[in-house]
Amino acid sequence: MDEHPFIELVEQHEAAIGRVCRSFCSFAEDREDLRQEILINLWRGWKNYRPDHKAITWVYRVALNTAISWRRQKKRQIETLSLDGYDLPEDSVLREQSANLKALIAQLPVSDQRLINLYLDGFTTEEIGRLMGISQTNVTTRIGRIKEKLRKIKDI
Repeated sequence: MDEHPFIELVEQHEAAIGRVCRSFCSFAEDREDLRQEILINLWRGWKNYRPDHKAITWVYRVALNTAISWRRQKKRQIETLSLDGYDLPEDSVLREQSANLKALIAQLPVSDQRLINLYLDGFTTEEIGRLMGISQTNVTTRIGRIKEKLRKIKDI
């Protein structure tokens, strides 16, 4: 018996879904929660999926939009914790830098967040352009502007 085409699509693009989850979540539990949300939204959107378009583009857009909405929802739930008085492990510097970068990125407009997260995930400017529906030149320009915005936010 053949698998449902939706299951085949998800299995084919599991790595892309995982990249989105890793770029938006630090903890395994959160990544799994986000993955489940993405799968639910992919299933809900399945009736609108057009097989004549690239599947990865559709999967990635649904995954990114879900992740951004999920992050907004989580942000409302999170309480700020103080690290005063706690001993942090040795690799805490790297984790702290990563958390700082994520916090800076979270202050950007949503479209800039999408673009820079794709860039940090290792997508080429050509791939980012296709996913976001903009030219490769525009991607390169926006990446430069986003980096400058992040520097300014950091210096404030």
